[in-house]
Amino acid sequence: METMRINRKFLYWGVFLVAIGGVLVFADLSAVDEAILLDWLRLWPLAVVAIGAGVVLRRTRFNVASGVLAAALPGLVLGGAFAAGPRVADCGGRGEPSSFITREGTFAGPTRVSVSTDCGSLTVTTAPGNGWLLSAGNTDNREPRIDASSTGLSIDNGRPEGWQGFTHGRDVWRLSLPTSRIDDLSIDVNAGEGDIDLAGADLGQVDLTTNAGQTTLDLTGASLTSISGTVNAGELSITLPSDVDVTGSAVVNAGELDLCVPDGVGLRIRHTSELASTTYLDEDQDGQQWQSPGYASAAHRTDLTVTVNFGSVNINPTGGCK
Repeated sequence: METMRINRKFLYWGVFLVAIGGVLVFADLSAVDEAILLDWLRLWPLAVVAIGAGVVLRRTRFNVASGVLAAALPGLVLGGAFAAGPRVADCGGRGEPSSFITREGTFAGPTRVSVSTDCGSLTVTTAPGNGWLLSAGNTDNREPRIDASSTGLSIDNGRPEGWQGFTHGRDVWRLSLPTSRIDDLSIDVNAGEGDIDLAGADLGQVDLTTNAGQTTLDLTGASLTSISGTVNAGELSITLPSDVDVTGSAVVNAGELDLCVPDGVGLRIRHTSELASTTYLDEDQDGQQWQSPGYASAAHRTDLTVTVNFGSVNINPTGGCK
């Protein structure tokens, strides 16, 4: 009697998609309270634990069970994010803020900048010189928390820890950073949108995190040494610079990473993945290492180490990085 073999990749994808759909249907039919969904999303690290367990046990007799668990938990978390997203998109406030506050300052030399927003929209641009300028509004008239000095700038919204902060209005921030030296730039976008254009910036390390949000980073004309990005249940799009060599890393958990590579820049990606895909010009690519045509002879190169769990990496996608 012939034994039917199951393609485990399709099995795990099926479990992942069923988990997402199941949460959405349950939340819709049962009218689950927003607070419960937000508390559920706080358990997202368990999805990472499940994926790790699946990797450790993949060559044991528990490989199928651990694989199913590693597919189900991220699906449940992502389904919860999709269900909660429309409910918290306005973060307790609708429309645009009625008023904005303005804060500004200057840097005396190389500096460190940290920006963290938990709900709303963040726009970052650059301007010549060494001065920074923030215009900030909130639908509940809450002001951001700013810690500024001649060598550093830290901005966050001062919300309560955890998901309870999403009941304190929606932020709209517009930040202008100087083209003078910034040694370390860290930006976190949580349950919101980030539009970050760093044209002409002189940067050292850039760290970017997006959780249940969407962020676009344009490094055209920028100078930097290294970059790291993390995406959890969200989207991150990066346009790489054309005139420098860059190294970096990225982690994608139930999300999507788009990379736009200028002509003449060589890109090499070394990646590990679970239920993930890599495309170049919308064509699927195989293997644990990918490099762009002409990488070896390119005038400038970007080398990235990427880990993808239930997500995708798209290189030079149709339509660009938006």
